[in-house]
Amino acid sequence: LISLLAGFLSGITGPIVKSTLQNVTLPQMRGQAFALLNTFDDFGRGLGPAFVAWMIENMGGRQKAFNIGVGGWIFCGILNGMLFWTVEKDEENVRSAVESMLIQHKDCISTGGFVEEESLEEKSSLHQDWSVKDNSVSILDILEVSRFT
Repeated sequence: LISLLAGFLSGITGPIVKSTLQNVTLPQMRGQAFALLNTFDDFGRGLGPAFVAWMIENMGGRQKAFNIGVGGWIFCGILNGMLFWTVEKDEENVRSAVESMLIQHKDCISTGGFVEEESLEEKSSLHQDWSVKDNSVSILDILEVSRFT
């Protein structure tokens, strides 16, 4: 029963992790974050079978080795589940940082590269109609800002 459940649920982890990483990483850091994710993912795919083969030989059979492997998946699932309590705040932090970058970028363009010393709240209220509508930022705005940072 545990093996069946693990088999059905193991396939959804990759897309969930990748979409969460996309949402909680600043645009200029996404390349590095995904490179790190893919490095560890490929490392596990490459050495995982060798590690399981070693466990089969040294732990007395396939069932014990695969139970340990499934235990690792359960542990990782618990860690992924714990993201529930932090992911919304992390997404909001990224959204605020991107909005701040957009406002600063807009100010740099409008002042010829010089940004006045105003508070972020003042800038935000002055430029709300520029690119941040209904608390959403378009992907084109993010790409435009990340090109200049």
